[in-house]
Amino acid sequence: MNARVIGANVLPLVERQFRFLVDEYGFTLAQTSDIPTGAWYRSPRGAVVVQYDLMRDAALDVSLEVKVTNETHGLCEILEFVAGGERRVDVRDPDAFAGELERMSGLLVRHCEDFLRGDVPGFSTRFREALLLKRCRQIASEEFQRGDPRRALRLLGALRSYWSESDRERHERALEICRQSADVRKLDAGRAPLRLLR
Repeated sequence: MNARVIGANVLPLVERQFRFLVDEYGFTLAQTSDIPTGAWYRSPRGAVVVQYDLMRDAALDVSLEVKVTNETHGLCEILEFVAGGERRVDVRDPDAFAGELERMSGLLVRHCEDFLRGDVPGFSTRFREALLLKRCRQIASEEFQRGDPRRALRLLGALRSYWSESDRERHERALEICRQSADVRKLDAGRAPLRLLR
């Protein structure tokens, strides 16, 4: 099946699979978009956003927006320590897509019902470890982008037991930059100071 046909048929499938948010939890379907496919389910306490972009990595992404803190958490990101909670990419086949819709809606109900019912403190307590890990990764990335690879290196080093492949790569880049910076300082320190003659 080609991308055009999948794109034309995806939104009704998303709306049908996530209809339980409206029927059982009081969310409203506030906005939809065909390209990339997106459905925004809102409630006074937050939102659930379901997105699928066939043109990028063809992954079905479900995000939870917490209104009180103005934070957005990817479902797979917070389910990092849950078996079967990994993010899947390259879901292009219609049957695979239907299966992924079912899997993601099931994960949402099984693991995030406290959020869906409006218990944000319960949700935050339940996923405290994953939320702290996410925040530390964000800070490390921000420090690296600001030009402080040593701070990024320390933060990533503290997360070593949680490393993903991406974390390991970021750590290696920060380490390499710190090594280069140390080599430059050694060269500068080894040079004799210039004296001006009077």
